[in-house]
Amino acid sequence: MTANEKVAAAVVAASALILGGCGGNASEPAVETVTETMPLSESLPREAPDGEAQAGARQEVDGDDPVFAAVDAVLAERSGAVVVGIDRDDRDSYDVDVVQDGQVVELEVGPDGAVREDEREGDDDDARDARAATVSAADAIRQALEKHPDGVLDEIDLDEHDGRLRWEIELDDADRSDLVELDLPAT
Repeated sequence: MTANEKVAAAVVAASALILGGCGGNASEPAVETVTETMPLSESLPREAPDGEAQAGARQEVDGDDPVFAAVDAVLAERSGAVVVGIDRDDRDSYDVDVVQDGQVVELEVGPDGAVREDEREGDDDDARDARAATVSAADAIRQALEKHPDGVLDEIDLDEHDGRLRWEIELDDADRSDLVELDLPAT
């Protein structure tokens, strides 16, 4: 993490703590949300035998968070798809956005792992971002959970800001309260 990133993270953390103490109901505990920018670990992204990173390559993902089973179910059903967003509906179901054949496909993954297509739309920006990403959603989630092992995924989105492709990740604690927001490089 560069000195500027450390300063920015410290300012955001301090602001969250200060604002958390302002106003509100004194009987309710303040929820701390911290935005962090993390560098990728050296293990990411995985390299294909030809040396090209494979963000959308089919692979089993593992971890304690049940989101990994949802990602596996989607990738098993949608060969070649690249996950560009996940939103946890409740503890056992997810809305998963993938880019496949140049289109954004919105999927619902139920508690039983069943995948149902909800909507399909053309989105050149999401398709371009999916092609450019060298870090998969599962790898970004894994990286976030390594830093915050008590967290569970609430939401992840692939987005470009200021010319930089990033994974925006929100983790909750076990009680489904906001824990932390992270930005991870996607390339």
